[in-house]
Amino acid sequence: MIAILSAMDVEIDLLKSEMQNPKVEEHLKNNFTKGKIFGQEVVLAASSIGKVNAAITAQFVIDHYQPDIILHTGIAGALAPYVEELTLCLGERVTYHDFSPIIMDNFMPFQRYFYSDAKLMQLAEDYLKESEIPYEKGLIATGDSFIETSGQKYAIRQKMPALCVDMESAAIACAAFVNRVPILVVRTISDLADEDSHSSYEKNEQAAADISANLVLEIIKRM
Repeated sequence: MIAILSAMDVEIDLLKSEMQNPKVEEHLKNNFTKGKIFGQEVVLAASSIGKVNAAITAQFVIDHYQPDIILHTGIAGALAPYVEELTLCLGERVTYHDFSPIIMDNFMPFQRYFYSDAKLMQLAEDYLKESEIPYEKGLIATGDSFIETSGQKYAIRQKMPALCVDMESAAIACAAFVNRVPILVVRTISDLADEDSHSSYEKNEQAAADISANLVLEIIKRM
């Protein structure tokens, strides 16, 4: 079983369209869609926005559906100056930008960073290189704010050399880590996390979501 988690429906709509014999189950006031994609058993869910919703959804999926892997797909705001709109980013590692790294080191789960599975990373990179699709890989930062000013963006970059910022990845990856479930984090840039972020987000939301979702589809094909 493959669990595919996102924050919003727009980030998994393309995947739903590829699903055979979908069956919707309601849990936690949310919809979980089971079916097959390219012959693989899959469950899809959009957690809604933020770290708490993401962690609750991830833990429920792990407990109830017992997935072998988790693929986390979605969109993000760029932090690194060389990361442009619609750039695909692989979260080689993820962390929180709004939580003390010292606390993370010294309290459960005693982990400052959470890592994408090496085999899943390799599957993704093999396809991207073969298809000559440009991408970045590295650190993704997670926090409970939509980053919309250059000041906010600069403050996060001063803390860590993150490629991009989102509101769910580290929470889902933490749940995967403590439950020993391999995960891959895939995010595509919708905006530059600056004063133009809202207009860029609206313009790029669907395209960015579909870039990430298409990579997820290719990974499933190769399993």
